Amino acid sequence: MIYEILMKNYDNVYLGFFVVSTCWVAVLLAICVDFYFGIKKARMIGEARTSEGFRRTISKSTYYFALMFFALIFDFFDVISPTFISHPLASVPFVSVFVGLGLVLTEAKSVREKAEDKLRRSSDDTFLEAIKLISKRQDLVDKAVNILEAEKVEEKERERKRKKKED
Repeated sequence: MIYEILMKNYDNVYLGFFVVSTCWVAVLLAICVDFYFGIKKARMIGEARTSEGFRRTISKSTYYFALMFFALIFDFFDVISPTFISHPLASVPFVSVFVGLGLVLTEAKSVREKAEDKLRRSSDDTFLEAIKLISKRQDLVDKAVNILEAEKVEEKERERKRKKKED
């Protein structure tokens, strides 16, 4: 785009900004669609909608728009493609288009995933965290085993006393 500005070809600059704006709007719409279906899936599986999920959407959108901004910078300072590519095609901001397309496809894949798969992944992560916690806190495991053994002994003692009363 800087080449187009230097050559005072403002029609191509406007075209470039229109394409970049379209990519940004497409990414924003993809994020909104993913957010909507994320809430819908959470309701479907009975998961609570907490601020954590909303924060994930905000951090994801921040990350996505940072990528889009870097793509815009690359497109803005691109002076190489006008020398290799013919005139109308050279004004298209390819990096923004590719990054935007990749992000929209990522969000489309996220929307198409089944809620059960997402739930399974999160429950697998929770199970692994529980195993790590248990392995770190062996003293708690030992206490739990001792309590269970003591309850078992008490149960046997009660059973023995009950049989004694019956005889």
